[in-house]
Amino acid sequence: MSRSYALRPISLAQVRILALALVLVIAAGFGVSRLTTADVDAALAWGLLTVLGAGAGACVVIAARRQQLLTPFGVLGLTVLGYFVIRPLQLLLSAGTLTHSGYNYLATPLQTVLDLNTSELTLFMNTRLTGTFDAAMARALAAMVLCFGLVLVAYTRPLAARAAVRLSQVGTGIKDRDLRGTIPVFLVIGACGQVLVLHKLGGLHAAATQIGTQGNLQVTFTDLVILNFYTAGLVMWVCWHAPASGWSWLGFAAATLELAGFYALLGSRTLILVPILLALVAFSEVVRPLPLRVFIPAVVCAALFAAGYLAAREDTTEHRSFTQIAASVPQHAFDVRAILNSSPVFDQFLEETDYIPAHAGYRYGGELGQGLAGQIPRFLDPHKPVSNDTSFRELIWGNEVGGGRPVGAVGEFYRDFGFVGVAIGGILLGFVIRAMMGLRARCGADAGRSLRTCLLVVGVLLLYQFLVGSYSLVFGEVLELGIPLAIALAVARSV
Repeated sequence: MSRSYALRPISLAQVRILALALVLVIAAGFGVSRLTTADVDAALAWGLLTVLGAGAGACVVIAARRQQLLTPFGVLGLTVLGYFVIRPLQLLLSAGTLTHSGYNYLATPLQTVLDLNTSELTLFMNTRLTGTFDAAMARALAAMVLCFGLVLVAYTRPLAARAAVRLSQVGTGIKDRDLRGTIPVFLVIGACGQVLVLHKLGGLHAAATQIGTQGNLQVTFTDLVILNFYTAGLVMWVCWHAPASGWSWLGFAAATLELAGFYALLGSRTLILVPILLALVAFSEVVRPLPLRVFIPAVVCAALFAAGYLAAREDTTEHRSFTQIAASVPQHAFDVRAILNSSPVFDQFLEETDYIPAHAGYRYGGELGQGLAGQIPRFLDPHKPVSNDTSFRELIWGNEVGGGRPVGAVGEFYRDFGFVGVAIGGILLGFVIRAMMGLRARCGADAGRSLRTCLLVVGVLLLYQFLVGSYSLVFGEVLELGIPLAIALAVARSV
């Protein structure tokens, strides 16, 4: 039977729809033709930030619903959201301040924390920026989206899932050890290390007066290993012999806060949060996951503390009395500017992706090699390289400022191989994060559970430090904490 292919008449409604579509296409084309390069860069930056924020937010929601906020997957989402979404959002909203205001060279250290136009990023925009701010933001956010997207892709691959299954069997042939005699010894060794470090610094008063200069952090590798006997003792305590009574929990909390207080005296916010993070991750695995009604206030308190402590630390350089500084802490803790400016790792990453390769080439593995070589004890290699965060600071600022400027995991990938390194690094990082999920206490057999939980707790710490730090920081932590833990397990096995 033949078919008729005669055209059907177009209705008036269809004509109106076609006319409206044509008008919209012409209007859109006209609008695009009127856009400048700056408009395109700004739109691209906002679009990339939206994608990154949606992805990180989805990870956090999924982790919260599965009670996995303190697992590697949850920490990934929280870190990206807290450091690489909120901060660039603030910068995009404050673009006018960054690009149309001069840098205040007479600003006090406290002002550099509170005011965006006195930050190092503003100085970079005024003196070293290549191209436009919007283009720099688009480039940095493109690298972040590429890495984060490939992390999630690799995380869902069957190969990564099989690696998680393999890790869930770690320690199944090892009988759990009794470390109750080892834990107090390690805590005492770590406490002796604290006394030794304070003696080298000149006592409590001397340490308190130079918190703002970061001079207290110039401790040796041996000092850090001895100090980490204390951290190792806390990890063993909660993983092998989790407190079961109110008094034991009180003792564990007091020991954790003592270590945090010591690092507060040294002047490092990261080190302060390390023992607390370890304790929370271990508690969430060994006892029960932290409910949101506890987790959310804990995160808020951590943000307020970080802001208040940073402001107080910088205020010490103004030679004010302790009473005056302490009285201003609550004000700074609730200052939105101090909260947002307290963790500028994205600022350094933005500077890196703008400065490289325009003014300095990729290192093609040199960044990774430097991070490894920097862990060689100085008595074996007196000319060993400085840490990655220090070398980046020297690249951008020379010796104008002190300290280090970490660029985070994505920055380290980019420093070696550009966007290719970001892509490869994202795939490897996603694979590792998924494999680490197999170490959870709820996975695998009962045998070896304490060991796997210990590895997970340390792994979460290393993941967090890598995401916001550098190769040097994470490799250094592997040795500084890994050596005491290895000694503890070797002693327990021989007993």
